[in-house]
Amino acid sequence: LKNTGSTPLEVPSLEVTLTDTQDQALVRRVLAPAQFGASTAMLAAHSELAGVVTMKVSGDGGRGALPSLPSSEPPALPSSLRVAGYRILAFYP
Repeated sequence: LKNTGSTPLEVPSLEVTLTDTQDQALVRRVLAPAQFGASTAMLAAHSELAGVVTMKVSGDGGRGALPSLPSSEPPALPSSLRVAGYRILAFYP
């Protein structure tokens, strides 16, 4: 995330959507700032925030909610999925 403005901003939540070869949504997950590595609630003016999210494509059918951080096990997704792409949307809940 990058704040190009001169005003500090609250760190948004992220909606991560995994898509198939037709760009159809396979799985959507909403991540709170702490779940993608934000250590603060605010993003300073003219600053950047890098984060990492690992999503494992296998397991329990993707029915489980994302675990709270810290967690060593990535969330499981259906093993039959053929993920070809993704979309990320930043928003304020």
